[in-house]
Amino acid sequence: MTMVQVCGFVLCLFIGLLALTILYLIWTRKIDLSELLSEANGDASMSRFQLLIFTFVIAIALFEIVESSMKFPDIPQGVLVLLGISASTYAVGKGISYSQPQVMMQGSVGKAPDGSDVDDAVAAAQAAAGQAAAHAASAQQAAAKAQQASGNQT
Repeated sequence: MTMVQVCGFVLCLFIGLLALTILYLIWTRKIDLSELLSEANGDASMSRFQLLIFTFVIAIALFEIVESSMKFPDIPQGVLVLLGISASTYAVGKGISYSQPQVMMQGSVGKAPDGSDVDDAVAAAQAAAGQAAAHAASAQQAAAKAQQASGNQT
C-alpha cells in the first residue's frame, strides 16, 4: 500500500467521522436547521432547497471523481451553468422577499426578532419605500430637466 492510498483512506475516514458527528448533532437537535430552508415568515423556500441539493450533488460527484482518478477533472460547462441557474434562482427569490417585506411578514407570529411589533416594522418599511419612490421621482424629474436643458443648448 502506498503513502498516497494511506493518506486517502485517512482523509476519507476523517470526513466520514466528521459527517457522522454533524448528523448526530442534528439528530440530537444541538444543531438547528430550521432556518436553513425557510423564509423569514417560516414558509419553506424551494430556491434554498434547490441550491442546497444541487450544491451537494455536484460536490459529492466531484469528490468521487477526484477520489477515483487522483486528479482534479475539467468541470463541464453545463454543470457550472446549472449551478449558476440554481444560485441565481436563490438570489432572485431573496431579492423579491426583501422588496416585499409586508408579504414576507404576514405569516409571522407578530414579533420581529428584535422584539418589536411586525406591524410597526412593515409600516416603517412601507414608509421607507414611499420615501425612496419620492426620491426616485424627483431624481427622474431632475434628469428630464437636465436632458431638456442640454437639448436646448445644442
